Amino acid sequence: MKNKIKTLIVIALTLASINPGIYGQEDLLFRKHIISSGWNGLYYGIALDVIAELDGGAAVGIPVITAGSCALLPLLTNPSRKIEYDALVLNGHGKTLGWAYGFGLATLIGGEKAWWGENHESNNYKLTVATGALSSIGLGILGYSLARKNDWPEGKAELYRHYGWVMPFTGFCISAAFSDEPRFFGGSVLAFGAGGYLLADKISSLHDYTRGEMRALQVFTGLNTGLGFGIFSDLQERNEYEEDFKRTDWLIPAAGALAGTLIGHFWVKNTGLTPRQGVLTAYATTGGAIIGLGIALLTESDNITPYYLLPYAGGLAAYAVTIELMRKKNNSMAFLPSIHKNNFNMVFMPQNLFLNNKIEQKGFMINGKYIGMQPLVAASVTF
Repeated sequence: MKNKIKTLIVIALTLASINPGIYGQEDLLFRKHIISSGWNGLYYGIALDVIAELDGGAAVGIPVITAGSCALLPLLTNPSRKIEYDALVLNGHGKTLGWAYGFGLATLIGGEKAWWGENHESNNYKLTVATGALSSIGLGILGYSLARKNDWPEGKAELYRHYGWVMPFTGFCISAAFSDEPRFFGGSVLAFGAGGYLLADKISSLHDYTRGEMRALQVFTGLNTGLGFGIFSDLQERNEYEEDFKRTDWLIPAAGALAGTLIGHFWVKNTGLTPRQGVLTAYATTGGAIIGLGIALLTESDNITPYYLLPYAGGLAAYAVTIELMRKKNNSMAFLPSIHKNNFNMVFMPQNLFLNNKIEQKGFMINGKYIGMQPLVAASVTF
């Protein structure tokens, strides 16, 4: 069994091992589409293993076949070999969250019986897994179609993706805080998921966030969600007995995600961050958090508190400095008078000196026609 798992891991890594440096932007997006399709195909194959209770070579072979088939599907159905960023984002989001929504729907209908039945001996889980897989496929197609039909901006697509996981996560935490009923869990995930998309649509009509701004918002939300889970774990560690467990502690991670989203909206608004600047905030925040973790390790504390507070503080400080520096830079560029902008461009081409010598001595032909002497300097002025 271990060898089979290793084989699947190797296949998964192979899907992501192609060097992106040889591709242009459009080719890179389509490459990501192929890899995403293959990756999800691997999960669909594993779902078939679970449903059919496959063993032996078939248990490994089926996921390999489905991964390869799904990776080939974009090549066969998209002759132009192009995909827009919003379609790529919403297609991948639909496939990923589709599993959660499918499981939520099955649990809402069947309750605990949707998984193991009353005596934990039923095979109802197979139907639940099938529902999750079908939901993933269907929502992936829906996300792709909506993006192609509406041609949404990149920032709006990222906004849908963000609220597409934040709100179902909030619904799950609220369910865990107040109920043991599986149907309540399933219904909360579905209801909060639908509400999340409606909320994202409303916010997008109020302000157009750039792709970079949304990336920065997602980083800040992740940072605060991590803080929420740190506090949650700290509280659980302090409870020595099971009866001391407070279900409402589950609200803390949800509060972290919601607070990070709300504050992040106001913080990154009108910063004009580019996609690269958005990624830079993630790198800076990660670096600050690692430094904070290193300081926490120096304390050798037996308490978990420093191990999430110091990384959070370091990540927050790095995030704040990075955001404000880029805000200042972008604002200064936006208000730079046009007379101070570099509208004059000059290019030196010394290599043409050697080419001109060859042309003068022997001549030089392209497509059967002689070409003239080439310039050593090219200049242009933009008005």
